[in-house]
Amino acid sequence: MASYPLRFAVLLSAAFCVPAHAAGDEAFVLRLDERLSESAAQIVEGRPLYGRADTLSGRGNREVTLNGDGELRRAGTVVRGERITYYAEDDEVVAVGDVRVVRDGNVFTGTTLQLKIDANEGVVTSPSYYLPLYGGRGRAAEVEFLGPERVALRDATYTTCRAEDPAWYLRAESLLLDEGRQEGSGRSAGLIFKDRKVLGVPYFAFPLGDERRSGVLAPTFAVTSRSGMELMVPYYWNIAPNRDFTLYPRLMQRRGVQLGGQLRFLEPRTLGDLRFAYTPSDALTGTSRDFESLNQTFTNVGGWSGVVNMKRVSDDNYFVDYSNSILSSAERSLPRDFMAARDLGGWGVVVRASRYQNILDARQSPPYDRVPQVRATWAGRDLRGFDADMFVDATLFRQPFLESAAGVRLVAIPSLSYPVRRPGWFVVPRLGVNLATYQLDINPGEPTSLNRSIPVFSLDTGLVFERPTNLFGRDMTQTLEPRLFYAYAPYRDQDAFPVFDSGTADFNFAQLFSDNTYLGNDRIADVNQLTAAVVSRLIEPADGGQTLRFALGQRLYFSDQRVTMPGSVPRTDKRSDMLLAASAQLSRSMSVDGGFQYSVGDGKLPRLSLLWRYLPPDGRILNAGVRYLSEEIGQVDGSWRWPLAPQWNALGRINYSWLKQALDPSTGLLTEATPGVIEGVLGFEYNADCWTTRFVVHRFATANAQTTSAFFIQLELNGLARIGTDPFDILRRNIPGYQLPFDRPQPPSRFFGYE
Repeated sequence: MASYPLRFAVLLSAAFCVPAHAAGDEAFVLRLDERLSESAAQIVEGRPLYGRADTLSGRGNREVTLNGDGELRRAGTVVRGERITYYAEDDEVVAVGDVRVVRDGNVFTGTTLQLKIDANEGVVTSPSYYLPLYGGRGRAAEVEFLGPERVALRDATYTTCRAEDPAWYLRAESLLLDEGRQEGSGRSAGLIFKDRKVLGVPYFAFPLGDERRSGVLAPTFAVTSRSGMELMVPYYWNIAPNRDFTLYPRLMQRRGVQLGGQLRFLEPRTLGDLRFAYTPSDALTGTSRDFESLNQTFTNVGGWSGVVNMKRVSDDNYFVDYSNSILSSAERSLPRDFMAARDLGGWGVVVRASRYQNILDARQSPPYDRVPQVRATWAGRDLRGFDADMFVDATLFRQPFLESAAGVRLVAIPSLSYPVRRPGWFVVPRLGVNLATYQLDINPGEPTSLNRSIPVFSLDTGLVFERPTNLFGRDMTQTLEPRLFYAYAPYRDQDAFPVFDSGTADFNFAQLFSDNTYLGNDRIADVNQLTAAVVSRLIEPADGGQTLRFALGQRLYFSDQRVTMPGSVPRTDKRSDMLLAASAQLSRSMSVDGGFQYSVGDGKLPRLSLLWRYLPPDGRILNAGVRYLSEEIGQVDGSWRWPLAPQWNALGRINYSWLKQALDPSTGLLTEATPGVIEGVLGFEYNADCWTTRFVVHRFATANAQTTSAFFIQLELNGLARIGTDPFDILRRNIPGYQLPFDRPQPPSRFFGYE
């Protein structure tokens, strides 16, 4: 037995890994690599073993013992302890005294260790452990290494909190950490939060990464004014890498039991989302109620690509009674829509069939069914300087009411333009003709065979000026962009033509440069008008960012309006209202965006919008705005996420309408309106080092002046689970700029956790 006082690295491979001839008279030389070798990293067998200690002793090729602050390391594994013995024949390490094992970044400490290094099989007694990739740590009576990626713990705890005083931890009789499957699982477990047991389960599983797996998800609960207390315990089934299904059993205090589900699938040429919900017996209505929806897209199926979108409910008030958001409760015309498109020799062809289930007030003015619709478009560019376009649409409209018009409409719109674009200016003359024929089964009081031919001419021209300028000490580029747009279309009497899918276009900057004031193809406006507009911008030369934008525009009419929508009054003014829009990036965190419509005739403001946003990088959020549209919308809106105290944030939104009279969209008549909150959200968020809790109250208006209120509470244990109802969709939609917490671990580098 020999003993050597050492305080430097000892190359143990000289005893166990080097060929015998190296021990002769000739010394061997270590070869140094100039860079890391990827091929060497793939070698498992024959890796050298390195050691360091105060003293080293051994017996030939059988064993080596390191005493006093000992350390052994072999590619990815480091063992430290007061006394370490390595048995070469079994590739086994036995360590005692302040044992520390590091493998692939994971750290285990204990009193004794027995480990086969390459196989990663062994036991640590009285250990604690730390998984830095997931932020998890805990203690156990014993840790057993079961291979390169599996670790079993007995009588163990797990938490992502600080080790000295964890706010929560999971205690289990047995715990298995499987990094290959990115999953932790255990038996006979209890969740301890603030020294109180809040949940106990005979078996549980939780993710160590972002891999999907089957199992019961964290329960969710809420309180709503229409259903009372609600409890949902979802079950997730990971059917295949490209398919999954989630079952949503929902127990509602006032309505009973509901069973819902969501099936998602992803195939090489199609993907889809199928959802359903079924209540066998609603305790308040005494009826069964259900909802189904399918959204599926497909690509290159016989050359065709498209989408299927279908929704159905059992009764008109389904969304009013069961929805937890204003978006779903506002649905009125539920689509049953199929659309497919493909390219055929330069022609883009779209085939579509659309029907609707109309509920509540949509029954009074339902949209027409299109069964079917075929649309084709063609575009030719730079044909000896000309651009040519062709649009063709053939649709069979089915009557929504017994005495409404129905039949076939065929529309063709050929057009030709000669664009001239040069640096600093452009001129685009365009000539087209709108051709239409109607072959109707019924057209009350009017002919059933109608034809229309209307030529349309437009001339679009503009200039672009630029100059360098300086604003508050910052060099910028300022532009001045005047633009004129002239449009002419002669009058054609269209009173006998039915209105299938047309309406009056919204008056905005985009519509100022359109040659038709109507949407759709049932009305072609008689126009003889000139639009004048100017835009000015301040642009950052370094990155092209737009600091300021200002736009002003107005339309001049050279003739009175004669073509109108049914029931509307013709325009007689010679000038349109004036539009003004401006937006500015006041700082990196603050912006403002606004616009208004000014009536030159009576000096009123028919439309106004203003939005101010403050989004500093520290997570604070302030949004404030106002929207007004004469006799339709009058709302003030504010939302926020703001710190109240250390770790506490206030969350909220108020959307308030002040109108006392408003137009009924179904009848077009002015009706009484009640001022009040359309949608309101108030919540609080507490962020600790390893857990977060959110309290959210949500109130929104539904049909027939009714309201729904809901209360959500969620406890998020970082890296483990979210318990309660998920309020993120509500918060993200109501508070622009609100970001979801990102808790998915990032893939580590090759050198993660290296010691």
